[in-house]
Amino acid sequence: MKVAVVYGGPSPEADISRKSARSVISALKKKGHQVFEIELAETIVEELKKINPEKVFIVLHGSPGEDGTVQGLLEVTGFKYTGCNTETSAICMDKDVTKRILKTYGIPVPAGETYFKGDRVEPVEFPCVVKPARTGSTVGISLARDEESFKRAVEEAFKYDSKILVEEYIEGRELTVAVINGKALPPVEIITESGFYDFDSKYTKPTTQYKTPAELTLRLEERIRKISEKTFKVLECKGAVRIDFRIDKWNNPYILEVNTIPGMTERSLLPKAARAAGIEFEDLIEEILKG
Repeated sequence: MKVAVVYGGPSPEADISRKSARSVISALKKKGHQVFEIELAETIVEELKKINPEKVFIVLHGSPGEDGTVQGLLEVTGFKYTGCNTETSAICMDKDVTKRILKTYGIPVPAGETYFKGDRVEPVEFPCVVKPARTGSTVGISLARDEESFKRAVEEAFKYDSKILVEEYIEGRELTVAVINGKALPPVEIITESGFYDFDSKYTKPTTQYKTPAELTLRLEERIRKISEKTFKVLECKGAVRIDFRIDKWNNPYILEVNTIPGMTERSLLPKAARAAGIEFEDLIEEILKG
């Protein structure tokens, strides 16, 4: 198949996107596909028309790209692409909107408030989590334990978005569940030194550990998988997504966010979950391409 891999662009997460793209390109070539590499730019439509790919493999993190912008452009210009459609991508990119939809379906999410630039922002209680509404890869997210760190966290979050969330911090375990074409894979547990999975823990700290699969009771794992599959369904996702959870001390799961274009780097969680399910990386990429 003739495949165009689109990555990079102006997003704060562009470097992570480029790392993911290198892995995806390598896997596609190993599977025998004819691969064309495209850095996201204003000339993307012209480049795609020259190549005329059978499918566009989107490896974009953050906005534009993960928010439905590129998906809409590809739909208008008639190119087929991987992953969620324009509407679902836009919804899932906005953590505030995602939470509101999930709550209407009885899916548990953390308590919190949404604020816009210019609002008087107040903590739910300490400790609390402050994050931009529309970024991924843990960009701009902070854990605030007092008034001073809360003020810094709010300033940091507003650097990336005009809308932010202030949520309760759920003391407990951090898990993530990959869902491929509606089927949940084994949950992965993330263990950090600080107990909080921020950008450094995700991409730079070698001390961050991943238990694949997570050590859970059969009942809890089944519950988390069911919630993940229901979330995939109600948000009308497609292809591969990753759903992040916090599990409190009473084993109650709460969804933090839904990632419609999960990372594909050597430290990324979707490939780890796939491997735990017996799916090698090249086969995972092939499954996403066919989806």
